[in-house]
Amino acid sequence: MLLAALALPALADANAARRRLQQRAEGGEPAAMFLLAHMLADGEGGPPDAAGARAWLERAAALEYPEALQELALNEPDPERAEALMRAAAHALAHRAHAADRH
Repeated sequence: MLLAALALPALADANAARRRLQQRAEGGEPAAMFLLAHMLADGEGGPPDAAGARAWLERAAALEYPEALQELALNEPDPERAEALMRAAAHALAHRAHAADRH
């Protein structure tokens, strides 16, 4: 019984985190999209949703979020498409690094 009581705050936190990420993702934030995709895939903060996870991952990739592009590449069965996604990820990372250097 004590273990179940201890798990409730963590579950509530995961539910709240998933809701906040959903709001930020819907607001167009690629990092939130990426994190939400992982929460949906893993069933953190609610039931697992593989299709929803894939959709958010693809939305983040469409906004050139490097980690999303890389993850899609690593799971892409078509080698040519995987290579194109990896190139896009590297390009997006280079832009991120360049932007960080300017600040």
